[in-house]
Amino acid sequence: MQLFSLHRKSIYILYQNRLCSLSTLTTALIVLLSLLLPYCVISYINPGTLWDRYRLVYEQPKVHFDYQYLFLAEMDRPGDNVNRLTTCSSYESYNMLTDDQSHQDCNAIKVMIDDSNTDGKIDKLSASVSVNFPDDLVGLVFYTFYFFLEAVVESNCHFTIPTMISLSKQSPPIQPFTSGTISHFGHLRAIQSTALQCPFFLRNIKTHFNHNFHPNENFTSVEEFLPETILHRIESSNAVYYGFDPARTQWTRDGSGTVEIRVELLIGGEDGQKTALLYNVSLWQKVAQFWAQYFSVLIVFLWVADKLKDLM
Repeated sequence: MQLFSLHRKSIYILYQNRLCSLSTLTTALIVLLSLLLPYCVISYINPGTLWDRYRLVYEQPKVHFDYQYLFLAEMDRPGDNVNRLTTCSSYESYNMLTDDQSHQDCNAIKVMIDDSNTDGKIDKLSASVSVNFPDDLVGLVFYTFYFFLEAVVESNCHFTIPTMISLSKQSPPIQPFTSGTISHFGHLRAIQSTALQCPFFLRNIKTHFNHNFHPNENFTSVEEFLPETILHRIESSNAVYYGFDPARTQWTRDGSGTVEIRVELLIGGEDGQKTALLYNVSLWQKVAQFWAQYFSVLIVFLWVADKLKDLM
């Protein structure tokens, strides 16, 4: 049995929504401003750039000594008109070029390495060459000593960077220097002219290095073996290379009749900033850097926009 009848027919309620209504336009404007204002805020905070073009990466290279070296010493005897040259080198072509002008009175190079923190990378490297003098009257006038290392970095991308440790025409601390040890302490240092470019997805653009600067059998003159000539070839064909940054020189004298020239090279460690390399920031790194800033500001503006829409 039906007691009450509220409606005998269905009732249809129609709502009219206009796209160009004031509320719709206001809501769209608030949403648009909440998306644009974070960009304006970031541009105001970082005037001129929204992301870094370059990135400095601090990394200790993994070095390896490949026993390519050259040592030249000039000795003087009182009363002689011409100084005497002594050479020892791993380059047979250089030894042949200087065979008539010099004597091979020096011992083979000695190398000691130290991995103090046992991370698989050499932290200190010591290279030395000793010269035997014929008598106490002969003194050292000057010396040139250089050797090459293979340095690899892998933090951003794999690069084998040219490395040359060079002492060019150094004079002994006192003359005549007849016997003793001269130690040169210094750090491995990056000399860079252009930022490095790592390859990334769908773009095969990468910094390339030229390793054809090493002395070889095609060198026909002694001048080609000079450290200044080799360094010029390295600098002109590579974006970056590692060199020797001298810190101090220490020497001692004894009566052994032998002069030892030693290079004490510190790689990384507390002076790791000396081996820092400058890289170009890739497209994806720029997007990630900008998005991290934009998203943090966007959250605030979206929250404000939501509160404003509730008030309408």
